[in-house]
Amino acid sequence: MAAVVNSVEMRLVSGSSWRRVGLIPMLVAVGLGFVFVVMWLAVAAFVFAYNPLWSLLLTASTTVFAVYLALVGQRLLSDGRRQYILELNDSEAVLVVLDRRKGCRSTQMVLLDDVRYAEYYPFQDSASIILHAPYTDMEIPLWPMGSHGQDVVDFLDGRGVRVVNVQGDDPIPD
Repeated sequence: MAAVVNSVEMRLVSGSSWRRVGLIPMLVAVGLGFVFVVMWLAVAAFVFAYNPLWSLLLTASTTVFAVYLALVGQRLLSDGRRQYILELNDSEAVLVVLDRRKGCRSTQMVLLDDVRYAEYYPFQDSASIILHAPYTDMEIPLWPMGSHGQDVVDFLDGRGVRVVNVQGDDPIPD
């Protein structure tokens, strides 16, 4: 008679980033920020005839703000081009990140027996969990997994991994 081994596995593939809860407000905010950049640059051009130093200062600060907005926008677009594949089983967690913009793939793995604890960040639009092991700290983004993010937390908790909710008053182990 052969022994039957019940192995529990979970495989999650991230959904479209266009369904991310805060994406539309962020895009509107970045767009509105660029409208203000154009307005302040117009004001700086008008003021130049009256006070060149003030105009240059205004142009410099507006340019710094525009660069910041461009970086935020680039990060939003970059996140939108990534696909996350999370595989969990009784012994390990494997995270594969496919970056379609850069055309690269990265893989991280941690053995669940080696995980001392997991830090859970339950914030709706940026949910993630960080698995702390002696040889690595593996961050798993839960926000692109939609409603299945809680399934990951429950899976880890069911396998004996101590999950620390940072939003609550759970103490972080040493």
